[in-house]
Amino acid sequence: MLGIGGMVLTEAERDFIRTRRPFSFILFARSIESPDQMRELTAELAALSGTAAPLIAVDQEGGRVQRLTFGGRLPPVQAYGQWYAVNPAAAEEMVELHATLLAHQLREVGATWLLGPCLDLALPETHAIIGNRAFAADPAVVTTLGRAFLRGVRAGGCFNCIKHAPGHGRTSADTHVEMPTVDADAATLAHDAQPFAALAPEADFIMTAHIRYPAWDAAHAATFSPKILGMMKQQWGHRGLVLADDLGMHALKGPYAARAAAALAAGCDGVIAALSVIKHGMAGTFWDEENFHALQAAMLPALSPTAHAYVANLTLPPALSEIEAAEKIARFRALWASRPAGIDAPCTV
Repeated sequence: MLGIGGMVLTEAERDFIRTRRPFSFILFARSIESPDQMRELTAELAALSGTAAPLIAVDQEGGRVQRLTFGGRLPPVQAYGQWYAVNPAAAEEMVELHATLLAHQLREVGATWLLGPCLDLALPETHAIIGNRAFAADPAVVTTLGRAFLRGVRAGGCFNCIKHAPGHGRTSADTHVEMPTVDADAATLAHDAQPFAALAPEADFIMTAHIRYPAWDAAHAATFSPKILGMMKQQWGHRGLVLADDLGMHALKGPYAARAAAALAAGCDGVIAALSVIKHGMAGTFWDEENFHALQAAMLPALSPTAHAYVANLTLPPALSEIEAAEKIARFRALWASRPAGIDAPCTV
């Protein structure tokens, strides 16, 4: 999954895409300026795409992780976990509407793939890099609201991706900066991973966590663990593709292309090459020219036959009509106006 350097493709990027055929693209704030600019960029990426349905992804969760805001900002999903404690049915409806509107924002400008929901638990030790991106601490609540989010993404016309499997909640470190280790026993890990295990059969894609779980695999982080990746596909029953989270995170060591090769050899179906210089924790602002050159020189394998067949058979969900979108927005606004006391998150939809 190739990150793009700016608002328009360079000739070097076009050449790389034509010759190396990345199966998907990921857009960050550095590539997002206006609706018209986005439509031009996504149209060119779609024309260059090697898949039946162009896979053009954006991190679009709401809260502080919403790269595209032309249709207004939505609150962090923690608000819905708090709402669920008061009125579960209303919270579930709001999550579905929330995800529908986020996906609609993407489809309006030609993007097709929303990288969410985040199914990590919100625990006392959870690092702020997750923070209010997590619904709740209770796996059952996260599962219910995560399922509503998946429904909403498809209702808004996009593919989805559950993340960061098998769970980031029990870490007090940020994988953008270092490699965390979760020193919990296998039963605790299975408890934390319940939302992933429950929703894996329904998700289009799974994104891995660059985290060690010694009770499951003492030698490898999840992204490089045949045991953990095998669990996602076999025990959890995931029928889509498993993607290694961004290769540029400082949790990973060694040459950039070697990281990709190791993840693919372990059982990942694809890797995210966001090509972002990681600064201040998050990714997306600064283009990584050095590692783009490393990718240009690397000899990475093509999609496996199974993965190729999967993306070849993907059918993009239908986009909302203008009338449907207006109805969803009106319903969201009405419910948000009636939210329980104490839920006070920024929302401009």
